[in-house]
Amino acid sequence: MAAPSQDKGRVAAARLREIAGPELYRRNPFRVVGLATDAKPAQVRAQRHLLLGALDLGGTIPGDRRLPLPSPPSAQEVRAAFDALERPDHRLVDELFWWWGEPGACGCAPEVHEVHDIAVEAHAKALDNKTDDDLWIDAADAWMDALDDPRFFDHVRHRMKALSDRRMSESTVEGLRNALPKALLAPQVALAPSRPRLATLLDTWDVPAVLLDDAHRSAAEPTTARIDALVREVNSLLNDGSTRAAAQRADELPRLANLLETLAPHERYRWSAKDRNRVAVMLNNCGLALRDSDQTKASDLLELALSFVVEQRDREIIQDNMALPSSSWQFEVIQLVREGNKASAIQTLRQLQLRITDPVQRAQIDAMLNELAGRPAKPSRWPANLVLFVAFVAMVTICVVGALGGSMFASIAATIVLSWVPFVVIGARWYQSMMSGVVSFITGCVAFVVGWRALASLPSDVLEPFWGSALAFVVVSPFAYGVSLMIADWRNR
Repeated sequence: MAAPSQDKGRVAAARLREIAGPELYRRNPFRVVGLATDAKPAQVRAQRHLLLGALDLGGTIPGDRRLPLPSPPSAQEVRAAFDALERPDHRLVDELFWWWGEPGACGCAPEVHEVHDIAVEAHAKALDNKTDDDLWIDAADAWMDALDDPRFFDHVRHRMKALSDRRMSESTVEGLRNALPKALLAPQVALAPSRPRLATLLDTWDVPAVLLDDAHRSAAEPTTARIDALVREVNSLLNDGSTRAAAQRADELPRLANLLETLAPHERYRWSAKDRNRVAVMLNNCGLALRDSDQTKASDLLELALSFVVEQRDREIIQDNMALPSSSWQFEVIQLVREGNKASAIQTLRQLQLRITDPVQRAQIDAMLNELAGRPAKPSRWPANLVLFVAFVAMVTICVVGALGGSMFASIAATIVLSWVPFVVIGARWYQSMMSGVVSFITGCVAFVVGWRALASLPSDVLEPFWGSALAFVVVSPFAYGVSLMIADWRNR
């Protein structure tokens, strides 16, 4: 169980947190009723009788003369102020945020009260003014100057003793000392979502870094909550197929991301970077969903996504998406390939071959099939391809008839069984990269010269098995080509 003195410190800190908000000075009882912070109980009672009587007669009260309220207080506010002054432990906290005036029985040095009062005035003016954010710089500097003086809490300690209440002890002073820096930030934190520059000015307070980090996190909480809710809503709309509605709701995300950046820069806070990246991913998803129906809007969303993305992996994905073709069938095929489903991509292209008649798109489809299925479709390679076919037939004939002593029919059978081999070679990437147009032409020319000389020098009975195998290869080549495509499909699965 906590010691009673520690409980008193926590109670004081809780009271400080309770009043620390944009109305910190607006509702300060001393400002409302126009009393000094060291007013005696008799003075408080006399002022209460005077002011409430005036209000009952329909009059108004002036409040504090040095810094009047922006508008006259209501009767309810006046009564609440006097009620607060009747609680010594509450009154001690309120005294922190109004004039200490000239030193009296406290025995403080004049500069202690002077610096404190300057801080109160600067902070109150910053809160009263709704447009001049630079006033907060003066407030932060003034309060830091006041708290830097070790004699500051000597006055608080004196006032605690003067109020003489059993609900307060030395731990009350320590509780206020520890809680005051965070309480001073609280009004600024509360206003930051509607006045974002106040978040950047939080760093002018010379307080521990952990307090500043907590302040930025608290200032950003409404925005991060809104981003989380909106991302979930947009994602749900996309999953339901409501693409247009999702994109319309996503239009709010960039504004929220920019607001979050002001409240908590993503380069400084990892949690802010995470939310910023979520916005980018959702904008990307909406852009992809709109590619077929609204290319302009889709492009705008992808560009926005790229401007907000943080994670490198997501950046690369968005950049790839921006480079995707606008044609819906091309987009569909590329998405299938990205997912590792090349077989489905090839099947989709083959189905498109049956439907699309436009020659330009047909050429694009053929080119994509060549790349995915490994087809030897480039005309510039036909000389090298022809050499490969002749060499294949010659090698089979030499091996079966020459090396193994088989018959011509055996050579023909072996050629038919293995006829798919050269087509697989032609479809291989290493072969396609090696056989450029120039290399293919030179290979064809050299092979023609060598083959011509071989045909001229070899007897006809030696060439007979070769001609039989060559004829068989020509006959079965369409079927062999189909087998090579099946093999390519299987390898791409």
